[in-house]
Amino acid sequence: MRSFSRVGLAQAAAIVAAVAALALPCSARAQAGPNASPSEDADAQYASHMSNGVKLFESGDFKAALVEFEAAYSEVNRPGPLINQALCYQKLGRYPKAVERLTLALDKHFDAMTAEDRAGAQAAVQEMKALFAYLTFAVSPSEASVLVDGELVSTKAASEGYAVGPGEHEIVISAPRHVSVSKRVVLASSQRQAVEVALVPERGRLSVVALKPTTVIKIDGKAMAKGSLDLELPAGQHRLELVGETGTGTIDVAPGAPVEIDLPRGKSSLPALPKQAKPKAPPNKRGLYGAINGAVLFPTKDPDLLQGDTTGGGYVGVRGGYRVHNFAAFEGMFEYGNVQGPADPEPGQESIYSLSSFRVGPVLRLMSPGELIHFVGTVGGGFAIHLMDYEDPNLEAASRICSGARTSCGSNGLDIFVMTELGAEIDFDGVLIGASFALVLSGTKGMEDDPTTTADSEILRRARVPYDNEILPSLGPRVHFGYAFW
Repeated sequence: MRSFSRVGLAQAAAIVAAVAALALPCSARAQAGPNASPSEDADAQYASHMSNGVKLFESGDFKAALVEFEAAYSEVNRPGPLINQALCYQKLGRYPKAVERLTLALDKHFDAMTAEDRAGAQAAVQEMKALFAYLTFAVSPSEASVLVDGELVSTKAASEGYAVGPGEHEIVISAPRHVSVSKRVVLASSQRQAVEVALVPERGRLSVVALKPTTVIKIDGKAMAKGSLDLELPAGQHRLELVGETGTGTIDVAPGAPVEIDLPRGKSSLPALPKQAKPKAPPNKRGLYGAINGAVLFPTKDPDLLQGDTTGGGYVGVRGGYRVHNFAAFEGMFEYGNVQGPADPEPGQESIYSLSSFRVGPVLRLMSPGELIHFVGTVGGGFAIHLMDYEDPNLEAASRICSGARTSCGSNGLDIFVMTELGAEIDFDGVLIGASFALVLSGTKGMEDDPTTTADSEILRRARVPYDNEILPSLGPRVHFGYAFW
């Protein structure tokens, strides 16, 4: 074969075909008989397709010649059909395809080609590459397909550059349920042109009439109207919800096929919309639990007789209960607490009073959802036993409070109390660790003075009613540790 640049295209094709035919054995050039071997039959078919391809090439029917040369190559892999295809593509002005076929011939059949054939093919590749123009594409939606002159362009080629020959080219961009775009571009060699296309969704019509005029109609989760609507939507699947009536369903909207749903008239182009499944509630946790707890409490009121700055105190206790629901539990409590004061006694004095309390009662425990961390609030109450001691080593000061020459006396009683707590808790595989803020409101009416303080005086009257029968509030931080079997 001569160089592409020195031999006419039709002559070169004929030469390739003739050389390929002469290279076949005599039996292969004749029509294969019934007893021919598979190899002989393939050679015969190869020769027939090559001959037909050359005839079509010479008559100017290059597209048909391409088919014959492709059939020849499928019978026997030789460089001749590839080179002839390159000649056809060159005639059609499709230089990238011609280069592709010559490159394949050089890569796969280099040793089967003569030195002159190889040199001619390599020179032709360089000459035709100089004629290349390039198209790049930026299209949406991402699933859109791009055809250039009827051939599908890969995603990589679309972004990096799709090689075409100089001249006019037809581009078709399409995607499911979108309006296709067709355009023509004219390029000269070495030009590069970017094609940017955003396809417009095809649209269909949806008409809905609900049972009630107040029913909210949602499309794809967005409230669109009440009672009825009639609008255009992009073609495709959409979520339709008639709040409080039929639940949520999927509808297909297509161009030219209106979707009509008229529930009062029983008219619908769709099956009945399925009711929206309610989210499955988590299983209820139930079981026993127990905890120890402690708090630092600060009373906001001192005994009426001893107006001073209370030092504060705290309590410790145990609780146990049963969780009946994810959000609620019932428990019992037993706690002991003590506060003392005043904080700033006069010189030479010690603590002037000490108030001890024993509390017992039921508690309602409320919890928020959460496997590891949840909020916890409690409300409870019950009975409190109060024991108060007045002490002062200064006999003169004590005698004003306690009868006789004693340095101490007391007051005690049974009262009711209420309490509440709010905080958070960590449930680490049954191990409970929590912190909260506690408020305790305790009655003081049941507290009585020491029966030995019988003298009738204003001081003793105030000692007999240490908190003037008012509520004693105490508040402060609380922590608890426990274990649960839920």
